[in-house]
Amino acid sequence: MIPIGLLQPPGREPRAARNGDAVAEDLGLAELYNVMAGGDEFIAGVVKAIVPLSSTDCDVIRHRQGVLADCCADPAMLRTCYTIATEATAVRRWTSGRGREPRGKLGLALQPLQALVGLLRQIRQNFEKSAGSCRSTGLDRLRRILTDQLDDDYLALLEHHVAALYFEHGMHFSAALGVGNKADRIMLHEPPAAAKRTLFGRRPGIAFEAFDNFEFHDGDPLRAVIEPPLDSVAELISRVTDNVQDFFRQLRTELAFYLGCVNLHERLTATGTPICFPEPVAAGETLLRTTDLRDVGLSLTASNVVGNDIDATGSTLLVVTGANSGGKSTFLRSVGIAQLLMQAGIFVTARSFTADLRDGVFTHFVRGEDPAMTHGRLDEELTRMRAITDRMSGTAMLLCNEPFASTDDRDAAALADPIVSALLDSGVKIVLVTHLYEFAHRRHVAGHGTDLFLRAQRDSDGRRTYRLIVGAPEPTSHGLDIFRRIFADHQVGDG
Repeated sequence: MIPIGLLQPPGREPRAARNGDAVAEDLGLAELYNVMAGGDEFIAGVVKAIVPLSSTDCDVIRHRQGVLADCCADPAMLRTCYTIATEATAVRRWTSGRGREPRGKLGLALQPLQALVGLLRQIRQNFEKSAGSCRSTGLDRLRRILTDQLDDDYLALLEHHVAALYFEHGMHFSAALGVGNKADRIMLHEPPAAAKRTLFGRRPGIAFEAFDNFEFHDGDPLRAVIEPPLDSVAELISRVTDNVQDFFRQLRTELAFYLGCVNLHERLTATGTPICFPEPVAAGETLLRTTDLRDVGLSLTASNVVGNDIDATGSTLLVVTGANSGGKSTFLRSVGIAQLLMQAGIFVTARSFTADLRDGVFTHFVRGEDPAMTHGRLDEELTRMRAITDRMSGTAMLLCNEPFASTDDRDAAALADPIVSALLDSGVKIVLVTHLYEFAHRRHVAGHGTDLFLRAQRDSDGRRTYRLIVGAPEPTSHGLDIFRRIFADHQVGDG
């Protein structure tokens, strides 16, 4: 089967990160997947399977980025190829019941192959027509293979052989007598020309002819001559058809991933959202640098989304504090989604984005109360944190949104500090949104060189800018600002 090689270079073993089970839910990826699918259930299944399989190989990521750039530049070429591949995977395969004559079984095996050969010609012609759009290594390589291996002469010869196997001008066999006068060394030859309506061609030695109206009876010795080779040919044709259809299935799957990305690209471009291909950095160098980073989910559903500029070079812990409703959780999601998209080989919603590769993205977000009251909120949080730490490797990324908020500030700090310190010591990068002032204050005072403290910005009148700035944690979340803004025009009486 022709190797597709659009998701990674042929022969390269993919190395995928191990992401947390709750990543899609916590980061709100449902709307992202919905837009990528564009109403196509097959594309939906593909993107949900591939996007979370974060690659840890910079070369694979850049390979995908190149293919995706070509697809975004010529979406018509991509959609045509996807349509052809989809049609090929839908080609119906017929099955024969018991007792069907070998010639009938062969005919049923030939019909789907005949249709697939025509679709092979269409896919090659589409790639030939779009040669100028195939600039990436992945697409150009596939185009060259299809052009070289499926040229018109080869496909015409294949169609000739398929047509000949219908035996419209008779069948040509040779055989010899073996032990016990049984047929031996049975061979099916190329069908004779139209003028020779024979079952057995004329060859040196004894030969005879049987015409179209010749019928076998039970126990007829000619069955032993004719049926085995026809059965073998039918099985061979079936295997060839399997190989061709497997090629189209794999092609459809890889094209579906890129078509999902193109659907997302078109939707984001229409909203004016900045898009860039991120620069992945091999594991071992701690780096996160971005300009105008935005939350994809928010960009798909809202206008005037505010982006953030962050330089966290060398930082393994980002602590985000500050005003309520100031964009902290949105920023947390934007970082997590950008990391996932980068490691999937997809563009991100930013003007620039550079980060080191991580062996998994994990999330620990606030959950609702257990309706069965099996566990209290704190027990539930600790249980989830234990499950996460058991699964993640030392080079993973952990996104925490208000951990241990179900207990008081002092107890929460006593829980968070050793957990965070242990994870950092093992090499995990942590982005932490918190209102735990005591914990954040202790870390800030300690002056760890790999800590970066960000604060949700607010104007002097209390209005949120939804931007994050570098700043020390504050002992208040400024909830009173929201109260005053909402009730500014209302006077409360003396009762």
